[in-house]
Amino acid sequence: MSDRKKWLILEQYRFDSSVKDTWSVKFADLDEDKAFEKLVALRTLNENENVFHYLVDMNYLWKKDEPLVLTDEVKEKESEMPF
Repeated sequence: MSDRKKWLILEQYRFDSSVKDTWSVKFADLDEDKAFEKLVALRTLNENENVFHYLVDMNYLWKKDEPLVLTDEVKEKESEMPF
């Protein structure tokens, strides 16, 4: 597998408040240069004020974080809370 980051471009279509927004993957598996180029083109050519495009690092979506471990300091502060 390549060490280079891959990027997604997501498209959000916003409706009025009575309907949920729709999201779709506009482009996937792009390198950084090509992703930025496409994002700029999409935003430049976009004439619909209800459509938005976002650039997302694919590694971020599938990254596994280590679980957080409570320290004694946190446990002590929890016992001091009034609720």
